[in-house]
Amino acid sequence: MRPQGRQRTNNGVQECDWSSGELENLAIYVDPGRDLLADTYRTWRGVLVPITVEGMPAALQKIGRGEFNTCTVTTGLGPKQAIETTWIGKGDPRPGNDACEFAEQATALVIRKLPPQR
Repeated sequence: MRPQGRQRTNNGVQECDWSSGELENLAIYVDPGRDLLADTYRTWRGVLVPITVEGMPAALQKIGRGEFNTCTVTTGLGPKQAIETTWIGKGDPRPGNDACEFAEQATALVIRKLPPQR
Protein backbone atom coordinates (compact mmCIF):
# COMPACT_ATOMS: atom_id res chain seq x y z
CA MET A 1 0.00 0.00 0.00
CA ARG A 2 1.05 3.57 -0.57
CA PRO A 3 1.96 5.06 2.81
CA GLN A 4 -0.19 8.12 2.11
CA GLY A 5 -3.72 7.98 0.76
CA ARG A 6 -4.98 9.84 -2.24
CA GLN A 7 -7.87 12.18 -1.47
CA ARG A 8 -10.55 12.58 -4.13
CA THR A 9 -14.23 13.29 -4.62
CA ASN A 10 -16.25 10.23 -5.60
CA ASN A 11 -19.99 10.56 -6.31
CA GLY A 12 -20.03 13.92 -4.53
CA VAL A 13 -18.38 12.74 -1.28
CA GLN A 14 -14.81 13.00 -0.03
CA GLU A 15 -12.89 9.74 -0.15
CA CYS A 16 -9.38 8.67 0.72
CA ASP A 17 -7.94 5.84 -1.32
CA TRP A 18 -4.86 3.65 -0.97
CA SER A 19 -3.66 1.14 -3.54
CA SER A 20 -0.78 -1.31 -3.58
CA GLY A 21 -0.68 -1.57 -7.36
CA GLU A 22 -1.18 -5.33 -6.95
CA LEU A 23 -4.99 -5.25 -7.23
CA GLU A 24 -5.36 -4.45 -3.52
CA ASN A 25 -7.22 -1.27 -2.65
CA LEU A 26 -8.59 0.42 0.46
CA ALA A 27 -11.12 3.26 0.21
CA ILE A 28 -12.69 5.14 3.13
CA TYR A 29 -15.34 7.81 2.87
CA VAL A 30 -17.88 9.75 4.89
CA ASP A 31 -21.16 11.08 3.51
CA PRO A 32 -22.49 13.69 5.98
CA GLY A 33 -25.72 14.25 4.05
CA ARG A 34 -27.52 10.95 4.68
CA ASP A 35 -27.91 8.08 7.10
CA LEU A 36 -25.40 5.77 5.43
CA LEU A 37 -25.87 2.86 7.84
CA ALA A 38 -29.68 2.85 7.41
CA ASP A 39 -29.22 3.10 3.63
CA THR A 40 -26.93 0.08 3.74
CA TYR A 41 -29.62 -2.02 5.39
CA ARG A 42 -32.19 -0.82 2.84
CA THR A 43 -30.07 -1.52 -0.25
CA TRP A 44 -27.71 -4.37 0.68
CA ARG A 45 -26.64 -7.03 -1.77
CA GLY A 46 -24.55 -10.13 -1.23
CA VAL A 47 -24.02 -11.18 2.39
CA LEU A 48 -24.89 -8.61 5.08
CA VAL A 49 -23.79 -9.23 8.68
CA PRO A 50 -24.57 -6.86 11.58
CA ILE A 51 -21.40 -6.24 13.65
CA THR A 52 -19.88 -3.62 15.92
CA VAL A 53 -16.58 -1.83 15.34
CA GLU A 54 -15.03 -0.13 18.36
CA GLY A 55 -18.45 -0.31 20.05
CA MET A 56 -20.26 1.37 17.13
CA PRO A 57 -23.06 -0.32 15.14
CA ALA A 58 -21.91 -1.52 11.75
CA ALA A 59 -22.82 -3.74 8.82
CA LEU A 60 -20.40 -5.91 6.93
CA GLN A 61 -21.14 -6.62 3.25
CA LYS A 62 -19.25 -9.47 1.63
CA ILE A 63 -19.64 -9.38 -2.13
CA GLY A 64 -18.69 -12.10 -4.58
CA ARG A 65 -17.30 -15.60 -4.41
CA GLY A 66 -14.04 -17.38 -5.05
CA GLU A 67 -11.19 -15.02 -5.83
CA PHE A 68 -13.48 -11.98 -5.64
CA ASN A 69 -12.22 -10.88 -2.21
CA THR A 70 -14.16 -7.65 -1.55
CA CYS A 71 -15.82 -6.35 1.60
CA THR A 72 -17.47 -3.10 2.69
CA VAL A 73 -17.94 -2.15 6.34
CA THR A 74 -20.41 0.67 7.03
CA THR A 75 -20.21 2.00 10.60
CA GLY A 76 -22.67 4.42 12.21
CA LEU A 77 -21.01 7.17 14.24
CA GLY A 78 -24.12 9.24 15.00
CA PRO A 79 -27.21 10.69 13.31
CA LYS A 80 -26.30 11.17 9.63
CA GLN A 81 -22.69 10.33 10.49
CA ALA A 82 -21.15 7.13 9.20
CA ILE A 83 -17.95 5.89 7.68
CA GLU A 84 -17.75 3.39 4.85
CA THR A 85 -14.62 1.32 4.31
CA THR A 86 -14.10 -0.94 1.31
CA TRP A 87 -11.24 -3.38 0.94
CA ILE A 88 -10.62 -5.02 -2.43
CA GLY A 89 -8.12 -7.84 -2.09
CA LYS A 90 -6.63 -10.49 -4.28
CA GLY A 91 -6.74 -14.24 -3.98
CA ASP A 92 -9.22 -16.50 -2.26
CA PRO A 93 -10.74 -15.17 0.97
CA ARG A 94 -9.30 -17.13 3.92
CA PRO A 95 -7.97 -16.42 7.42
CA GLY A 96 -5.11 -13.97 7.01
CA ASN A 97 -6.43 -12.86 3.60
CA ASP A 98 -9.99 -11.81 4.37
CA ALA A 99 -11.15 -8.49 2.93
CA CYS A 100 -13.70 -8.09 5.75
CA GLU A 101 -11.02 -8.50 8.41
CA PHE A 102 -8.87 -5.82 6.73
CA ALA A 103 -11.83 -3.43 6.26
CA GLU A 104 -12.80 -3.81 9.94
CA GLN A 105 -9.22 -3.15 11.07
CA ALA A 106 -8.98 -0.01 8.92
CA THR A 107 -12.32 1.26 10.26
CA ALA A 108 -11.23 0.64 13.86
CA LEU A 109 -8.04 2.64 13.27
CA VAL A 110 -10.03 5.60 11.96
CA ILE A 111 -12.53 5.51 14.84
CA ARG A 112 -9.71 5.43 17.40
CA LYS A 113 -8.29 8.62 15.84
CA LEU A 114 -11.58 10.56 16.09
CA PRO A 115 -11.75 13.22 18.81
CA PRO A 116 -13.92 12.33 21.84
CA GLN A 117 -17.56 13.39 21.53
CA ARG A 118 -18.84 15.96 24.01
